[in-house]
Amino acid sequence: MTEKLKHTLISIIMPAYNAELYIQEAVNSVVHQTYGNWELIIVDDGSTDNTAAVITTHFSNDNRIKYYYQQNGKQGKARNHAISKSNGDYLAFLDADDLWIPEKLEFQLAEIMHKNVDLVFSNCSIFQNDSSSDIIGNTKTPTEVYYNKDSIPFFLQANRVPILTVLVKKDKILNVNGFSEDEEIQNVEDYHLWLKLLMSDCVFFASKQVVAKYREHNNSATSSDKLVLSKLPYMYFDLMKQFSNYSEQIKNEIKIKLKLYYKNNIFTKKELKSLIIKNTTYLSKSNYLYLLLNFFMPTKITKRIIIHILNK
Repeated sequence: MTEKLKHTLISIIMPAYNAELYIQEAVNSVVHQTYGNWELIIVDDGSTDNTAAVITTHFSNDNRIKYYYQQNGKQGKARNHAISKSNGDYLAFLDADDLWIPEKLEFQLAEIMHKNVDLVFSNCSIFQNDSSSDIIGNTKTPTEVYYNKDSIPFFLQANRVPILTVLVKKDKILNVNGFSEDEEIQNVEDYHLWLKLLMSDCVFFASKQVVAKYREHNNSATSSDKLVLSKLPYMYFDLMKQFSNYSEQIKNEIKIKLKLYYKNNIFTKKELKSLIIKNTTYLSKSNYLYLLLNFFMPTKITKRIIIHILNK
């Protein structure tokens, strides 16, 4: 490892909320990194369990680990709080229930410098609850690929970047004002940030190296999936306001998402009412017809008519 790499400080951002069951294992995966020039900044987002006690008990002797508490403000605010306390030129992100492989930082620091890009990321392994060795799959982002503003249509389709696999230049994050703290964007605030970076001419590189493990909890993902999907229209609308030159691409994606919700029966009629109001507002269409159709007509016919209207 070169002297330049050895002296490069990486700030690791870890929001934590009621994380007493898993945070020790997550922090251990940082402590055991083969690259040692890091600081871990934990922001406790108003936990009501023993999260603070776990950190104090097990890691109080490691001066690289810093703990801060804030009133509950969700992920965006917690991550921004941690970034404001950071001293490194590079940022990495690890949630309090996920894990890194030991070589994660060493590998990615060399890669981001060698590739001369602003952000590197990769796929990650997925495991369930307590069985970190029981891998049930991997994420599916194409690897060994460079992404820039020409890739925005591809990234508008879905969040391609697992946050726990990211290493990024801190100044690029600060240039786009960090994570959104808007309540309507929480749960998709990382996706929102990646799009802001791409729309601000940053360059990403997707590595083939799997550097992290994402913990999938056993409880049904249906509710959380719906929550994420319901946040996407507002997230897109916010991007339209900030990056007007991409507004047509974003509008097209809003249409596609609404059609998908109807086609796949993801939401109930009651849930769709809220989504219709959001989507038609952002698309500058009247929502009265949509709402009347949703209320009076059978679901199958309603879907067909609304999709037809959206295709115009």
